[in-house]
Amino acid sequence: MKDYYKRIQGHEVLQNINLMLKSGNIYSFIGKNGSGKSMLLRAISGLIYPTSGSVSIDGQVLGDTLSFPPEIRILIDMPRYLNNLTGFENLQFIASLQKKLQMKR
Repeated sequence: MKDYYKRIQGHEVLQNINLMLKSGNIYSFIGKNGSGKSMLLRAISGLIYPTSGSVSIDGQVLGDTLSFPPEIRILIDMPRYLNNLTGFENLQFIASLQKKLQMKR
């Protein structure tokens, strides 16, 4: 993430963010409500694109040469599940969306 800046409906939600994360690690962000944690995670995962600046993953720029990170696992805010499915079935559904092999019991 280089010089990332995001403006939404006239409000600056992220300003001058420079961040490098290494593949294979687990990260968490801690801060007060409204400090921008969720917006930062949305930016890293390609759910929003910058007003200026960029996010690169393995040399590919999100929104340019890459539309969505191919290997990302992210949990933003409170997770939602399909109530009519078991926990295992919810995981199978998510795996099917990502075109991963079906999980076996």
